Amino acid sequence: MIALVDVHAHLARQEVFSKASELIKDALENNVKVIVVSIQNDIELRNGLELRKIYSTITYLSIGQELSDFTIHTYNMFSKIIPRLVEERHVIAIGEVGLDYSKIRDNILRDIARAIFEKWVELSKKLDIPIIVHSHRAYNDVLTILEKYDVKKVVLHAYSGGTETAKRAVDRGYYFSIPPSIMHSKQKQKLVSVVPLENMLLESDTPELGPVFGQESKPSHVKIVAEKIAEIKKKSLEEVAYVTTRNFERLFNMKILD
Repeated sequence: MIALVDVHAHLARQEVFSKASELIKDALENNVKVIVVSIQNDIELRNGLELRKIYSTITYLSIGQELSDFTIHTYNMFSKIIPRLVEERHVIAIGEVGLDYSKIRDNILRDIARAIFEKWVELSKKLDIPIIVHSHRAYNDVLTILEKYDVKKVVLHAYSGGTETAKRAVDRGYYFSIPPSIMHSKQKQKLVSVVPLENMLLESDTPELGPVFGQESKPSHVKIVAEKIAEIKKKSLEEVAYVTTRNFERLFNMKILD
């Protein structure tokens, strides 16, 4: 089995961190070689750096901001330390960040959210690292902002929009990280049918978007994501694993495969 990568997991969340070691061991047993741990506040950063100390060869960090956080404080705090963490290879991406109009209905808050998102987009471009983006029901605004700053290294995490917007993102060279909810989501299955494998990555979104509705996900679930993609694309599991891991290597400038 070819090495797999989980490009987005919330292992540093307080409610998940207590069982992170167990989840990482399970992931390794299923040939997951890299897990990108999403950080969105200072407590998660402390937990994430602890994971880096113990599991430095498998865990790496992405740093962003909670979508319900409408302050510039988080950005100001993180933006001062992220360059050093990138240089030390603890942090390999910005994220998750983005827009969620299903939760943010107030126009003033949407304006604030867009302004904060733009700051993160600028930082990812300045540091020349990928940005992992949440875009629920805000697809046009998200793509417009990414296009405005001419960002090249983009991962659209658990994208839930339509195929036309997805094709617009593919044309820009963006990547889609596919979560375990593909097992029951018709939207995710349709997305995979139209997006080229060369634009796909795997993610668990631990503990969200499990393979069974209402069930928690875990990093080892990227294996069943790869299996489902293989079924939809009519390709072998080995090819899906190889291409998605190569995509990760190319985007994140990291060598995993021999």
